[in-house]
Amino acid sequence: MQVHLSAIHDEMWDAIEDCPIVVMMVNTQAAAQGADPEVMIPKPKSQLTSDEKTRANLDNVSRDILYKSLDDSLFPRVRKCRTTKEIWDTLMSIGEGDEQENDNKLTVAMKKFEDFKMLPNETITDMELRFTKLMGDLSNLGRELT
Repeated sequence: MQVHLSAIHDEMWDAIEDCPIVVMMVNTQAAAQGADPEVMIPKPKSQLTSDEKTRANLDNVSRDILYKSLDDSLFPRVRKCRTTKEIWDTLMSIGEGDEQENDNKLTVAMKKFEDFKMLPNETITDMELRFTKLMGDLSNLGRELT
């Protein structure tokens, strides 16, 4: 997903990592505001250039892309999220599961590894693909086998 979003716009992934991109400007009134004024403030929408409007809208575009990529079982779980970062974090927590779920996945994957053998009528290429996928699953669960 990161590659897809970055291919659309260089800063689109930033909308996920850093929340919505806010175009800032120098606070020219800082001296008049007294003690400890904000040096940079959000730039009003009416003053944004075309490029700045595009940057400021990246969160909406990336949210739209994520929504369209979800199936009917996932969309209800993220529909109330206000930013792309919230959607992404929710999806990551759903995908990763809790510690007990990860332990269960690791146990199942290790059992598959221990019982791994060539299936009847399976080609070497198919067996290798199955093995590579199993090793990737174990790696994703934090288990590196040598």
